Amino acid sequence: MNHSQLWLRWFSKLVVASTLGLIFAGALVKSHEVGLSVPDWPTTYGKHMFTFPFSDMVGGIFYEHLHRLIATAIGLMTIVLAVGLGFSDRPAWLKKLGYTALGAVILQGMLGGITVLYFLPPAVSIFHGMLAQGFLVITVIIAYMLSSEREKRIGKTSQDSRSILRPAYLFAGAVVVQLFLGALMRHTGSGLAIPDFPTVCGGWLPMFDAAFMDRINEFMFDNDFNTVSLSQVWMHYLHRVGALAVLVFSGYFLVSIFKDGNTSLYSSGFGIAVVILMQIALGAAAIWSFRNPIITSLHVVNGAALLLLTALTILRIRPIPHS
Repeated sequence: MNHSQLWLRWFSKLVVASTLGLIFAGALVKSHEVGLSVPDWPTTYGKHMFTFPFSDMVGGIFYEHLHRLIATAIGLMTIVLAVGLGFSDRPAWLKKLGYTALGAVILQGMLGGITVLYFLPPAVSIFHGMLAQGFLVITVIIAYMLSSEREKRIGKTSQDSRSILRPAYLFAGAVVVQLFLGALMRHTGSGLAIPDFPTVCGGWLPMFDAAFMDRINEFMFDNDFNTVSLSQVWMHYLHRVGALAVLVFSGYFLVSIFKDGNTSLYSSGFGIAVVILMQIALGAAAIWSFRNPIITSLHVVNGAALLLLTALTILRIRPIPHS
């Protein structure tokens, strides 16, 4: 890489970090249930986004408007990244990936507007959340392709290490499915459909019968929560099953990493293990705290961090060639 393009290497990493911040800001909006605190779009109470007074950013408006400001900043950063790649000496496919990132962030902004204008339709909100995860992966690939680490790894990954790609892909698939189930649960109001953990309405296996639902909704009524339907309970339970699947596949993947003996991958393995333990703790704390907004939002962004680490590890196992 030319010295004149070193800024692009560091800027790409800044975009990745900022995207995690944006996911956290978006999670705060949903966790506080303030997605309609600013009822118009792209304006904010009739004012241009950047002219809306900070003194009026109170209550739910603070979270929603802050989310819009950060999203706009990410959009501008993605334009800079795409243009920078376009004028670089990087391969054509990487330049196209930069343009794809730009298209994704534009679509993401439009979906955000649609969620407001159409009063938070769950399907659009779920797609909005999953597209954010996809955009994060795209930025990770770009940043890794520009990194000095990748240059050092090219040609040095042993053929034996390629054998751990299968458990890596299985684990990555489980993480993506779990992120989708989490988005489905959040955007259908199912986050507390099973209000205890690790038990399920006092037992270890759900019965899904009338008595089971009566016990859950009695708890909801006593604690001033909205009652839930059987479908909501199923969505919540599937997210727990998904969490177990992620744990199992992570074990398979991590054992494969350490059995492989490639010490350069150990840091990735330890990182994934730590993030998974944090995710379990945050998921439990979210239920025990009755969906505390900060804890719930940290659970969301930690899930995104797990996806980031998974994508990064796969790239470390099999670095993409220049062309």
